[in-house]
Amino acid sequence: MILLSFYHDLRYREIAEILDIPLGTVKSRMRSAMTRLRREVTLHEAGEIR
Repeated sequence: MILLSFYHDLRYREIAEILDIPLGTVKSRMRSAMTRLRREVTLHEAGEIR
C-alpha cells in the first residue's frame, strides 16, 4: 500500500479498488504501516538498528 500510495501516487480510494478491499481498511492499514515505518526509522536513527 505504501508503494502504491507514494511511488504510484494513487489515492486511498484507488488503492481500495485495486486491492478489492474497503476504503476504511486501506486507511487503517496505511496508518498502521506508517506508524511502524516511523518507529523503525527512529530506531535506526538512534543506532539501535543497523
